[in-house]
Amino acid sequence: MKMQEIVKAAKQLAEPPEELWSKIKARLEVWKTVEGFEAYQVSNMGRVRRVLPDKIGRTTHLGKVLKPNLHNCGYLAVCLYNAGKQTTVLIHWLVAKAFVTNPNNLPEINHKGTKTDNRAIKLEWRSTRGHGIDTVKRGQKGEGVSFHKINKRWGASYYPEPGRRKHIGSYRTKREALAARKTAVASLPNIA
Repeated sequence: MKMQEIVKAAKQLAEPPEELWSKIKARLEVWKTVEGFEAYQVSNMGRVRRVLPDKIGRTTHLGKVLKPNLHNCGYLAVCLYNAGKQTTVLIHWLVAKAFVTNPNNLPEINHKGTKTDNRAIKLEWRSTRGHGIDTVKRGQKGEGVSFHKINKRWGASYYPEPGRRKHIGSYRTKREALAARKTAVASLPNIA
């Protein structure tokens, strides 16, 4: 269904169902100025573009969407210029600051999907602990088991917070260790 058809169908309904409105909102791209980099805009779809000319005389293509680079941490980033100084910025931070409300002033941004999906509907603010638990639950930090050569057993663990490891136990087989970790991770609370 094309965007025009969705909008037309929505206007014909007295009170469009929430599902239809969410489809409309998800397909509309909204642009906002990047805080601290007024020559750039970020969209709710995770794209960044330059909208003002460069003040030091370099040729710039106004309105052109910047090509993101894969940062060494696995997130998409762009290079933004302000007063001739280049700064590498992670795109999900730009999108979240512009489009995702943060009433509890939480410190971290969590991707509800893959690290490279920077759409506003796929981002949420989380506490450090809540982000760590979500990362563990979605298996983004590996399978969480390792073989210990000294005692010839498999260890299971996870990291609920950066730098804080939670040891689950020691097991005869990898399968037992994976099962124990899966059970432990499933019982973790959902924390914002």
